[in-house]
Formats: sequence, structure tokens, C-alpha cells
Amino acid sequence: MNRLLTIVFATLTLNGVSAHADTVLGIYAGVGTWQQNYGGEFASGGAAIDVEDDLGFDDDTTNFFYVALEHPIPQLPNVRVQYSELDLNQTATLTGDIDFNGISFPAGTDIGTIVDVRQIDTALYYEFLDNVVSLDLGIAVRYLDGKIAISSAVDSSPVEFQGVLPLLYGKARVDLPLSGFWVGAEISGAEFDGNSLIDGHLVLGWESPYRIGIEAGWRSYRLKLDDFDDVDSADLDVSGPFAAINVHF
Repeated sequence: MNRLLTIVFATLTLNGVSAHADTVLGIYAGVGTWQQNYGGEFASGGAAIDVEDDLGFDDDTTNFFYVALEHPIPQLPNVRVQYSELDLNQTATLTGDIDFNGISFPAGTDIGTIVDVRQIDTALYYEFLDNVVSLDLGIAVRYLDGKIAISSAVDSSPVEFQGVLPLLYGKARVDLPLSGFWVGAEISGAEFDGNSLIDGHLVLGWESPYRIGIEAGWRSYRLKLDDFDDVDSADLDVSGPFAAINVHF
């Protein structure tokens, strides 16, 4: 996977001379809210635990923000940084026995579960189209700093994990004529060494004449981990609608 990313980046760099660039420095920033619906399972030192059937996971809402810098030098990549998180605090009564990180929780136990995964993306990309249709392609790295903890009145079993996932990055946008509205899609993803991440967005946006806009859409996030730090395995599927305000100057 690292070799693939190196080849892709080298190809993008060699083609940077044919990429488009802003005629002046451009900064894009946004902040928004994502409603998350959880599915999947994870394990540490025991059988896989289903987040819905075993732990009673439900919807939750978190915030995110991003900032991108685009410049007039076509040979150099543009830069985009985004922060988002998975942040869930759920209580449930177990209907079956579970084991997590060496601690057993029998059926009938009242438990609390915390999932806290902070993510910082840094993407380097080139703008290959920049008119009614825009197209950005590049590579990214996503830093994960996470914690999963299951606790009862007498026991607590937290695991922590940190690491970096290299990703491919792409974004496309189509401006709808004479309206200020646009539609777009964005995706980051890769798979290597048993770990994978796919993070995709479908977006409908509107930009005012004053460069302030709104956007809303659907985000689908799939994270698979295999022997990643203290996590034996994880297969989390998080999806739901999001909305944001943005500015371009």
C-alpha cells in the first residue's frame, strides 16, 4: 500500500504542471455537525462484541471542521486539513456474557460504553479541473487517537489505540448554472495490512455572492482494524446526515 501511495503521489507530482491552480491565494473553511448511526463490532481479548445487539448503541452527534489552502503554483500540491471524531457514551443492560480486554461482564450487568476516536486528516492534492466541474486528486494521512472503554459498577476495561493510516483522496464538484447551488462528492480511503478505511461524502451546497455558504449531505464511514495497537479487531460502520456552514476568501 505504501508503494502504491508513493507511485500515485509521484504521478500526481509529475503531472502537476498540467494541473489547474487558483490565480490568487484561496482559503476554504467550514464547520459543521454530523449525526452518527453506529453498526458493527469490535474485540479485544475475547469474542467480537456487536455494538447494537450487545451494547445498545444509538444515534449520536459530533462536530467537525476543515480548512484548505489553494495557491497559484500548479507544481505544488494544495493542502487540506480536517478534524472529526467519533464520540459516543452509551448505557445498556447486557443480554449475554461479553469479554473485553481481559474483563468478563455477565448477562444482566448494567454497563457504560465510551467510544472516543479523534481524527486529523492532512491531504495534499492537485486541482485537475476548475470551472463548472472541478476535480481534486491526491493523497492523505489520517491520524487516529482512540479509546474504547466498557465499565460496570465494579469493573472498567479501557483500550487505547493510536496510529496513522495513509489514504488516497479525491473530490469532485459540479456547479449548477445561475443558482449558486452545487453538488459534490468526496472520498478518502485505502486498505493495507488488514486495516482499511473508507470515508465518503455526498453533498449539496449553496454559496452566496458574499462567499459564505451552506452544505448538507450524507457521510458514510467504514473503519476496519486488525491487531491495531490494543485493539484485536474492529469493524465499525458509521453513517448519517451532516450539515455545515463554509466560507471562501
